[in-house]
Amino acid sequence: MPQMWQPKKPASIWQFLRQDFEEELSIPQDIEGNDGLADNFRPLQKGGRLIGRVIFTVSVLIFLALFTGACRHAPLALPEPEKATQTFDADEKIIMKAITRVLKDHGFNPFQVEADRGRLETDYVVQGDWRTKVVATIKKISRKENEVTLSVITEEKSFSRWQLRKIMGKDQYDKLFGEIEMQIYREWSKRE
Repeated sequence: MPQMWQPKKPASIWQFLRQDFEEELSIPQDIEGNDGLADNFRPLQKGGRLIGRVIFTVSVLIFLALFTGACRHAPLALPEPEKATQTFDADEKIIMKAITRVLKDHGFNPFQVEADRGRLETDYVVQGDWRTKVVATIKKISRKENEVTLSVITEEKSFSRWQLRKIMGKDQYDKLFGEIEMQIYREWSKRE
């Protein structure tokens, strides 16, 4: 019977390559008789050094991203202060005097008046952990009509900074506009 070909024990590819290196490069032997360079080299295998390095690099990058993100204080989106608008049939100067008088009666002092821009702003009035200021703008609509926009900005102190709080409602703004309207009539009566 013809003899069949029997496979030999498979040789690892590293042993095959190592023989070629030893012959061509004639690597010097260590004191113990091992090749220093050839024994330290490990080919890239599944689960070898390459995957370990990739995992380490990715984990370091994730750590750095989380660390820098945690240290940075992103500014919070500040809510827009409340505003209310009403139209008056009066001159800008009369309206400005009326608003100034009403705000003085409520305890807001001093004022930053920009008459050319039709803007009035008070300083903050601080009471405990709360502070409030008023910003009023006057915009001319027609020859006799002016639009007044009031914004009452109230902030509460929490920890070391002030945070905007919305506490004024439509009723409070209507009451404030009513006081301004009454003061406009008083200013007219003073002129006559």
